[in-house]
Amino acid sequence: MRTKAVVFGGVLALLASSYPNAAPLHLRVMDQTGAPFPDVLVIVKSLEGKGEIFRALTDQAGGVPERKLAAGLYRVIATCPYGICETKISEFLVRDTPVDLELKVGIPSTRGNVVIVGPSNRLRLGVVDTQGRPAGSAQILVRDSNAEFERWYKANGEGEADVEPLGAATTFVVLYQGTLTEETISATSIEKLRAEGKKLVIHLK
Repeated sequence: MRTKAVVFGGVLALLASSYPNAAPLHLRVMDQTGAPFPDVLVIVKSLEGKGEIFRALTDQAGGVPERKLAAGLYRVIATCPYGICETKISEFLVRDTPVDLELKVGIPSTRGNVVIVGPSNRLRLGVVDTQGRPAGSAQILVRDSNAEFERWYKANGEGEADVEPLGAATTFVVLYQGTLTEETISATSIEKLRAEGKKLVIHLK
């Protein structure tokens, strides 16, 4: 059963008040060589409780028709209905300027799925802004690679939070002062940080 993200009411209010306008979304899907990837199913969902916004198949140029979106936080899923490509998931913000997204999708390998089991094992996460200062009260979304499991956290005044990584690769999405930064970290890298007694630091862009 898929879990649903619990989005902080304060985040939604902040987004709604800060970015009241809509903007066009230009989206293109490519393969790992940078070539256009046609016939990929693209699904855009709201992360503010509005559900699915639209879905479309990419054309021969790897694009989908331009769509105007209201300001807010969204998730895009690029997948192949018949499994010929890996699923790519990414979050993005819409404000009052056009959004240009390029997604690279790969071809599935023949190895089996990697599943991590065991007791809860949290990790200390630190968030710093572009000046190297703690990003206090940053909103942090932690999810697995398929967005099947996800959870929201809020950084303390020192820009830190105890988070629980999910799966073989964990994506950290940080929302702070109208900007969004996304990083995906492998379970191997996370375990190395734990072994060295270090925290994971996300540098905002």
